[in-house]
Amino acid sequence: MKRPLVIILLVVALALVCLGIGAVTFFTVNDGFRNNNPFDGRNISSSLEENKTLKVDATKPITLHVADDSGSVSITGADVDTMQVQVVMTAYDSSQERADKEVKTIKYNIEQNGNTITLKYELPKSMNFSNKVNTVDFIVTLPHEVAVDVNSSTGKVSVANTKGNVVIENDFGEVTADNIEGALSVSNSSGDIEATGIKAGTENIDLNSDFGNISLEKANAADITFNSSSGKVSLKDVNATGDFYSKSGFGDTKFENGSAASVTIESSSGEVELIKVKAGSLLKVKDDFGDITLTDATAKSYDLHSNSGAVTADGIQNSLKASTDFGNIEVTNAQAVTLNLLTKSGSVEFSGSLGEGPHQVSTDFGNITLILPADSKLNVDLSTDFGNIKSDLPITVTLTETSDSNSDHIVGTINGGGEQLTAKTKSGNVNIQAGK
Repeated sequence: MKRPLVIILLVVALALVCLGIGAVTFFTVNDGFRNNNPFDGRNISSSLEENKTLKVDATKPITLHVADDSGSVSITGADVDTMQVQVVMTAYDSSQERADKEVKTIKYNIEQNGNTITLKYELPKSMNFSNKVNTVDFIVTLPHEVAVDVNSSTGKVSVANTKGNVVIENDFGEVTADNIEGALSVSNSSGDIEATGIKAGTENIDLNSDFGNISLEKANAADITFNSSSGKVSLKDVNATGDFYSKSGFGDTKFENGSAASVTIESSSGEVELIKVKAGSLLKVKDDFGDITLTDATAKSYDLHSNSGAVTADGIQNSLKASTDFGNIEVTNAQAVTLNLLTKSGSVEFSGSLGEGPHQVSTDFGNITLILPADSKLNVDLSTDFGNIKSDLPITVTLTETSDSNSDHIVGTINGGGEQLTAKTKSGNVNIQAGK
């Protein structure tokens, strides 16, 4: 039994010796790894630059396709009649000599069919486990009239001063777009998206990032869509003739100075803040974990809901529906509002004037404070299971019911009656105060 085992071990040992001799012979003959030693992480770089000039018909729109596995892409529109392509190739290896040799082996393609140009760099297969991968950067200057389509795996992508639709798909790297006249569509797996001065007109703006912040400033379009799995969402001076929709997984959302036919914002975890935003119809915010704050945001109707967070609204008009499971609701400087306020655990405070009813205000655990003009005309139904009811505005009671010292219920009219107001708390006080 022992002899066969010894023979097997001897055969394995002999095979390993032969393999070692073969490896030494291979690297001696071939001077080690020809390039990009996978076990050497010194990452010494070498760069080589080439410049190309392409003749185009500057009186007609250009179509530019760029596919770059590794490297940055920069596209700029200018008052030029030709297309200038600057190509920067960079290689990495364990010595300067090896890197200088390797950079000369990098291959890229430029294809032209009339005014349709394709720039392409494919990352070659490599055994590189630790070294940096080789890169090719494309820096393009061309006439303004151009439709751009960029597909990049790793690297920064920027497009500026172009007239035409822009589509960008990037895996890893920052994306910037500036002064674009046309539709803008960006998908970025990991990296920020920053867009400024986008004039899409009747076209759309669509920005999506899995891991990264999204910002849009000074833009107009038909429909505008944001989608961020993890990152902040920010808009400033943005207007849509159609609908605005934003969905965020983890990160705050801020929209300042803008308008849309309708505004819908969904957030799984993060604060939502709207400042001087106008919705032609519905303004809807749904936030699972985070506060909702509206300042001078106008709409025909509001639907605000937070599972866990406060809802604060200043300068509201028309119909307001606001609810939260855990958090306070505060509405200030309201004008002619129809109220539907509900919180399961938190206080409710409203100040302003009421419009067409009925009005419903309810909390399971918390106080209700309503600051109303002294001349308000209302039918009221006020109740608390554990607390007190107090009103600075005289109530003509039509029904009073107190089953015990810990509950109160008042039904009546204020200033002769009018729209219906129902305020109810299970545990807390109901207080009506006279405002201006």
